[in-house]
Amino acid sequence: MNAKEFFESVPLGICVVRRDHKDLRILFVNHTLLYLLKSRFSTPFAALDKPLAELWPNPEIQDLARKLCGHNPPRDFTLPVYAASHPDRKRWVKITIQQDLYEDQDAYILWVTDISASKEAEERLKREVAQADALAETKANFLATMSHEIRTPMQSVYGFLELIAEEKPPQAIQTMVDTAKHSASGLLEILDDILDFAKMDADQMELDHFEVPVRTLVRGTLEALSVKVHGKDINLIDDIASDVPFVVIGDPKRLRQIILNLTGNALKFTEKGAVTVHVRNTPKVMPRPKHGLILRFEIQDTGIGMSPEVCARLFKPFSQADNSTSRKYGGTGLGLSICKRLVELMGGQIGVDSTPGVGSVFWFEIPTDEVSTEASSADLPSLEGISVLSVEDHPQGAREIVKSLQSMGAKVESCPTYKEALELVHRRPFDVGVIDQGLPDGLGLDLIKEIMNIRPLMGLIMYTVRDDIGLQHSLQALGVTYLSKPASRLGLGTAVKDSTRRLMTLEPGKPLRLLIAEDNETVRAVIGRQLAKLGVDADFVINGQEALKALETGRYGILFTDLHMPGMDGYGLVDALRNAEKGKPAGEHFPVVVLTADVQMAQRQVYLAEGFDECLLKPVSLGQLRRLLIRWGLLRDNASEMQDMAATPEAMADSSDSLIDVAMLMEQMGSDRDEAIDMLRMFTEMSAPLVEEIRAAQDSGDYERLAESAHSLKGAAKSACCLQLGDLAARLQHDSEQKKPSGALVQSVEEAFSAVCVAVQAL
Repeated sequence: MNAKEFFESVPLGICVVRRDHKDLRILFVNHTLLYLLKSRFSTPFAALDKPLAELWPNPEIQDLARKLCGHNPPRDFTLPVYAASHPDRKRWVKITIQQDLYEDQDAYILWVTDISASKEAEERLKREVAQADALAETKANFLATMSHEIRTPMQSVYGFLELIAEEKPPQAIQTMVDTAKHSASGLLEILDDILDFAKMDADQMELDHFEVPVRTLVRGTLEALSVKVHGKDINLIDDIASDVPFVVIGDPKRLRQIILNLTGNALKFTEKGAVTVHVRNTPKVMPRPKHGLILRFEIQDTGIGMSPEVCARLFKPFSQADNSTSRKYGGTGLGLSICKRLVELMGGQIGVDSTPGVGSVFWFEIPTDEVSTEASSADLPSLEGISVLSVEDHPQGAREIVKSLQSMGAKVESCPTYKEALELVHRRPFDVGVIDQGLPDGLGLDLIKEIMNIRPLMGLIMYTVRDDIGLQHSLQALGVTYLSKPASRLGLGTAVKDSTRRLMTLEPGKPLRLLIAEDNETVRAVIGRQLAKLGVDADFVINGQEALKALETGRYGILFTDLHMPGMDGYGLVDALRNAEKGKPAGEHFPVVVLTADVQMAQRQVYLAEGFDECLLKPVSLGQLRRLLIRWGLLRDNASEMQDMAATPEAMADSSDSLIDVAMLMEQMGSDRDEAIDMLRMFTEMSAPLVEEIRAAQDSGDYERLAESAHSLKGAAKSACCLQLGDLAARLQHDSEQKKPSGALVQSVEEAFSAVCVAVQAL
């Protein structure tokens, strides 16, 4: 059989072309390839001595021809094939290239295989994977958005419940408030679980690697759960072996979440006896590593226990022991699934051993490394010369706080009670106070409020095991740092450093005048009145360009700036300032405070990364503004003024409407009722054109103008403490930026604004 007969007999398309001709003239082609290409050449003979591109008119074949004429011809090539009579029908072929002699001529032999079926399967698989990814992302986004949207109003619910409780209501009302707070707390726990599950489902969960004080972690978690023991004959016990290191490397927040979830679960299913958290340096499941160690945690209870069948399905999402368990004990069934995923993210293993009627032991093992408590690190902040008051009643916790801060150079005084702390603060000043919430003779929050009156310059940190959204809301309003136990040395040291006033005061000789870049007229008016009341000199500009020109005069020592402004925004402004400082002497730094309604910007790592020195969240209370100005040396320390601001405006609150957060408004205006009403009237007058602009932009379909007007209304409304209107405007801004239809939302904004106007008239 000669070459031609062989090429015709194989079930592949074959084409032989000359190597020494730029057109790659065809020496041979078989019927199989002509059929595959639906070629106009009906017989192989008709295609002979034609250029390859004439037989195969695909644009991709030109690329192959160029490569074959080059110095390094490819060995194989994949390309689509379009039939001339049906250009919409695409097939895929793989061409394997062989260099050989054909009838004594140098030639390329092209072996053509139809791979359309496998290519279509590949494309179908890609589409299915893309659809699955899109579905997973949609689900994760939905869960995250839902959790966020429910959490936002829940913060207001918590805040109002807290305000009611502070009014010392009758016992019947207090009982209802406590019940409502407990229910709200349960809902927030579910939201946290849903949000964590969504993150892990979308592979967006990332772990931190900090120092974890093991004993403080376990005992603090049990302290946080002690409230669930009331009414039950249960002992909460920690059993930590002596060879367990005091400090290890891990994610303290997530490790605490696992222990909290497993221990809380044990308490739920235990009526009497004990729940014990064992920690051992002796793993039973995972092999001992060559370096580092494996910690084994066991949460043992004397509860109802479970059968092996139930244990086998426990760690699946939304799984409960049985339907009756779900009805009797409640829960979503997400907690154990989240624990399993977190442990696996840590590189560990988790499981359960249980006997019905006897109890259960939930265990997990994780790899980690020991950290010497004497070790110092270049990454730890320097606290040299900083004096700290630690108020902590747990002896082990108090020792660890003192030891951690002293290792960074701080001078620390520790006391266990509210009374002793107050005496120390009266006696002498401290730079920072690190205060626990649960003290033997009072609440840390009340102590913080008293310290603010006595020492407004003192930085304050709430360091607590309590997961209380209401407490966090109150601390945020006071401008106090909230820090969850246990924090690493780095976390605790950074919080102390950030709260120290001497690290944020202006350099000696700097001007004390304040410059504020803010384009919203209502916000300018509110802050202007606040500053006038405080006696602080300030000037206003409406964008970044004007701010840069004003700063060139050298009249200002600090800048407050909004983020979203016409022309040059806050980001561009701070970038220009930081770039200009690069050519100046080392250490020359102009302080810039970001003024924003974006809660994310309040996180230190966010605003520092953008070049800002501090963040002030809108709406700005008079107390927050005053403390910030004192820290930066723009305002003298006068405790009596702080006490004046603490007065409660009952008269105005009685006549307020739910559309306006009266308590927040009066805090902004320093309890001055007349000024508050004047400011609200000014807000409605100045914002009426904005609402008209929103309607005009909506009617004309101008999304850009609609987003800008909604942004301006959002800032003005939140500064005027019209939070419902501000939230609607924020949603409208977001939808407009996404070019979503917003007709119904615009109508809601108009109705909310009209209601605010009526409420202001009533005042």
